[in-house]
Amino acid sequence: MVLLREAREESDAGLVAECRKGDPSAFDELVRRYKDRIYHVVYRFLGNHEDAQDVCQEVFVRAYRGIDGYRGRAKVYTWLYSIAANLARNRLRDGSRKGRNMGTSFEAIEEAAPGAVDRAKAESPRDAAVDAELQTLLQQCLDELPEHYRMAFILRTVEDMSYEQISEVMSCPPGTVKSRLNQARHLLRDRLAELNVL
Repeated sequence: MVLLREAREESDAGLVAECRKGDPSAFDELVRRYKDRIYHVVYRFLGNHEDAQDVCQEVFVRAYRGIDGYRGRAKVYTWLYSIAANLARNRLRDGSRKGRNMGTSFEAIEEAAPGAVDRAKAESPRDAAVDAELQTLLQQCLDELPEHYRMAFILRTVEDMSYEQISEVMSCPPGTVKSRLNQARHLLRDRLAELNVL
């Protein structure tokens, strides 16, 4: 068994090898390393804490069950993000069919509309009301993006992933990732301009 202190120093590949040997503390360490980052991305995509917690838990359940199928071609965190992206998309589709109101956090929009969030900072009760309205508006604009644009945008702006990493997570070429990011930025900028936010 891997001791917790040793696990923290062990590489992801080493932890996967220990998991395959049946060491539960090795998988616990993988969860500890990535649970917050996975949760953060899923929450940004879904915009709902409860759904993000559910999806995050399911990511690690599926990873645990599929650890023997992990080939090692991608880094462990990329593999986990791929699972998370697929589950988040499925949850979003399921929610849409059920009429649930799900969204993406507006903060990621800062890259597409620099300064829009800063302008929303409130100094008075009236400004606080305007701030809340702007946050809702920004959230709606981000929610209007097609899933594949939104996921690429979130992985790039929130997780600061490289184009290559995003292409692994989304199973598409890096050029497609660049195109999707560019399109997402244009759509957000255009929509915010239509609404006189920019």
